[in-house]
Amino acid sequence: MGIFHRYDSTIHGNYRKGYLRSGAITGILLSAYVLVRLLMGSPIPSPASYVTDAILLVAVFLFTAYYRNALEEKKITLKEAMLFGMGTAVVAAVVYGLALWAVGLAFPQQCVVFAKTMMGKELTLQDPQLHYWAAWWAIVGAVEVAVLGAFGAFVAAIVFRNEKSQIKHKTS
Repeated sequence: MGIFHRYDSTIHGNYRKGYLRSGAITGILLSAYVLVRLLMGSPIPSPASYVTDAILLVAVFLFTAYYRNALEEKKITLKEAMLFGMGTAVVAAVVYGLALWAVGLAFPQQCVVFAKTMMGKELTLQDPQLHYWAAWWAIVGAVEVAVLGAFGAFVAAIVFRNEKSQIKHKTS
């Protein structure tokens, strides 16, 4: 018996279509939080905060549960749940990153707040490189969302899987 096994895994649904929808909704929720805080006059101090982390993790868990319950037999393997969750996290990260970039370009005070709280660097609203900072914070936010979302997808896949894949035995 070897350390590594090959599995015969069954995909029960269209997880790509599911993660595109749920990732877009999650990214929009994250972006809406940033925009609402900005319009209230209290911009978020960093691209990833406890609230954005909570929104992301709750969304990954709820959408994974919803996807599993939407399947015909309500059976899902670890592999399918992981693919769905990782896809959701990556799509949410792209949407959130693009939204952060747009917010940083439209509202430069958000980039000034990020630079001050995250790096201790004093920027002004007249800084000629402020549009570069907007792109930088968008990349930082997207990477953080993708990494945390991948971890959440792994935990959600373990929690919500209800079918084990068959082990392929070597016949030689």
